[in-house]
Amino acid sequence: MRKQRFSRILAAVLSVLVLTQSLCLTAFAADAVAVIIPAGSDETTVNEILTDALLGKDQETVEWEYYCTGTSKILTTNKAWGPIEGFTSQTGTYIKTTYTHPALTDNADGEYQVRVTGTTDEYTIDKVSGLDAPITLAEGQTAALNTGDLKAAIFDAVVITGDDLTLRADDVTIQYQTKNLLGQTTWSDLDGLTEVGTYTIRISWDGNDIYRSYEGTVEIEVVSGLLTSAVQLRSGASAALVYDADGTLDCAATEQAIFDAVVETMVPQLTVDDVTVEYYATATTGSLGSVGTAWMPLDGGSKKLLTYPAISAGEQKIRISWSGNDEYEGFSEDTTVTMTDREALQFHLNEGPYEVGLVFNARQGYDYDATAKAIFDAVVESTSPVDVTADDVTVAYDASLTGLTTNYKPLNNADTATKKFGEGTWSIRIAWGGNQQYAGSSVTVDVTMTDSRLDSAVVLKEGVSFTYNKDVAVMKQAVLDSVIDWENSTLPDRETLTIDDFTFTYKAQLSLLDGATGDMADSIVDKILGDENVQTAYVPFEGKSYEAFGQTWGSYPQIGAGEQEIRVAYNGNAAYKPSAETDGTVTINKASVKVSVKTTSMYLSAAQSGRDLVTTDPEDNFDLYILYAGITSNVTTGIYLELPARYTSNSTFMNVVDKILEGLGQPTLTQMLQDGITVGQLRELLNATEVIEALEKLGVDTGSLGQIITVINKLPSIGDNIRIAFGMPNQAGIYTVAAITDNSNYKTGVGMGMLVLKADKAELVWNQAIGSKLTAAEAQNTDFGATLMINGEAVKDQSSVHVLYSGITSKWKIYSSTTTPPTEAGRYTMTVTVLGGNYLASPINRSFQITK
Repeated sequence: MRKQRFSRILAAVLSVLVLTQSLCLTAFAADAVAVIIPAGSDETTVNEILTDALLGKDQETVEWEYYCTGTSKILTTNKAWGPIEGFTSQTGTYIKTTYTHPALTDNADGEYQVRVTGTTDEYTIDKVSGLDAPITLAEGQTAALNTGDLKAAIFDAVVITGDDLTLRADDVTIQYQTKNLLGQTTWSDLDGLTEVGTYTIRISWDGNDIYRSYEGTVEIEVVSGLLTSAVQLRSGASAALVYDADGTLDCAATEQAIFDAVVETMVPQLTVDDVTVEYYATATTGSLGSVGTAWMPLDGGSKKLLTYPAISAGEQKIRISWSGNDEYEGFSEDTTVTMTDREALQFHLNEGPYEVGLVFNARQGYDYDATAKAIFDAVVESTSPVDVTADDVTVAYDASLTGLTTNYKPLNNADTATKKFGEGTWSIRIAWGGNQQYAGSSVTVDVTMTDSRLDSAVVLKEGVSFTYNKDVAVMKQAVLDSVIDWENSTLPDRETLTIDDFTFTYKAQLSLLDGATGDMADSIVDKILGDENVQTAYVPFEGKSYEAFGQTWGSYPQIGAGEQEIRVAYNGNAAYKPSAETDGTVTINKASVKVSVKTTSMYLSAAQSGRDLVTTDPEDNFDLYILYAGITSNVTTGIYLELPARYTSNSTFMNVVDKILEGLGQPTLTQMLQDGITVGQLRELLNATEVIEALEKLGVDTGSLGQIITVINKLPSIGDNIRIAFGMPNQAGIYTVAAITDNSNYKTGVGMGMLVLKADKAELVWNQAIGSKLTAAEAQNTDFGATLMINGEAVKDQSSVHVLYSGITSKWKIYSSTTTPPTEAGRYTMTVTVLGGNYLASPINRSFQITK
């Protein structure tokens, strides 16, 4: 649309106004003169405008004042003359009221009296802040999206300005009306307007020194501005599916075939590479209404978590679409095409019913590939028009749990919630995927799978024995070599079998481990002691853990020495079925162990556990009883017994032992660890049949305990009244050390050695410095003693500290005491020494004189 646009500057407008107003003032001084004072003008600008408007542009600018209303803080008013930049006035003689008068530029538009400052000639002006903008918006216009500048296109289409105002698109703000996510109307920038349609447009202008701001709305039709494209597709056409050499769909070639078959005319002229070819697909899971159907590429794919197959033979809906370019709009057209396929493979079957033997590998697992081939050979006689073999097809079985639907899976399927392939009658599907010339096909038949391997059986010899070995594999090999009766067993050749071909278990007794405490622990212990099925169970030769309530309470150890009830089963292979378990009894002789105790010396404070001094050959898990017997640094007999760790650190074991001993009227293990026990009490305890049986029930080798008494009996001067303390010696001295092993799989081993526990180095420190002289009165209050210390700290036991006071009094009497320091006048020497005990320190002495 053509606009009328003329440019006039503000100075020219004001000149016309001033000339007109000057003429009017000459003839009609009392009439109001229209004066434009833009909002926000400063004092200098307002003085210039008033001078030009009222006195003439050729006059020098003067200062003006005006008559206006002021307002007080209590909202009363007063009219007064004052400067145009604003002022204050007052009223009242005694009580003053102050009024604030705004600047002329800030006051409302209207008539005001003004005068040159210092004069009385008044002028009436009609003050305005600006004129209405001469802008109108044209109705029923259009603007094109493809121009590259939608804002300029809209501006040129709808904005009309008056003669005195010239605007460009960059001078205004243009927005379009839309709705937010809450459905509320809002105004958005044109960047978001990308589609054709009718829109409500808002145009805003901030104004200038003459014209006020402007805002207006108008409806406009946004069009593409592109040429119309067109395509005409044939209906009822047919096209062939095209395949690669491996039998997979050649999508590009199939798209070309469809394009050539259905496109009749097209503007502009395009190729298949320019357009998108899709088909209306149904998901592999099926569809319900619009769910499960979608326009997809010819090779299918995934959309909204559903999987869609590639296009197949038959009547298909086809869509050809183009997104357009800078010159033409896009298009999208649908049609129906009959897709033709290759000749399909035909399966020619053997006469049923079908029964096929499962094929196994050497480790008795299914050989799925060989089984699939056996199924193919049993079911398929031939194929045409091309010969295929078992290697060319896939064999699957229906793994559905319910049978309400089919769920074909490979024979080696391990998915949860499915049936696993094995013996029985199955629905079997044999499928060929096709190739470039022929379409794939499948056949489904019922096949009964059988296990046709030979039966196997294991026969065990009686009365066989062999020696224990901590390596379980060695004992399994002993069973394989000596216990299995190969002559009477039904098994593959002996030379072909190893221990891995068999399963070995034995009847094991539960050993308690550390567990919880409290009522639950007591109930578990009672259950274990009262339940034969818990105390003994068949477990692997390697042993296993016993668990209850989510916690491990005990363990069944690996097979050990003694008469053992065992079970042996053959695992089977490709030719033989697994055998049933065969029970038998073997005697496993205890192995010998050599025990060595290192003879050594160490400071008492460094002695932690005698276990560090003991070595065994072979190395194994031995409970060690370590007996220390000797003479302490105090020249007394000391006997100590260090128990195995499980006696002191396994709360469940101690709980059980305490219950048994308490029930037999004996001191509990907890009491013995705290109070010790005499040699006589230990003899009596270990001679009690009930105690021996109870301890053996817990897996304690009481023969080892007997060896402790044997060792004690060999020591000289050890009477029944000697108290045995538990743990490692806590006194310095010289000890004979005997280590006795406890392991039910080994003969009790005893090793001897010597241990010197040296007293720890310490020092004697005087409690109080006294100098060389002190008075008798001072001596009464002096601490003459000394303290035994290590690293600046006093040791707890000071009993080994001894003192000797000696000298002569002023009356020539000899003084000697080991307890009481002197207090009479005289000359004295005192010596402090450490005798016996667990500490070694150099003696200290000092001499002093007591005066009167």
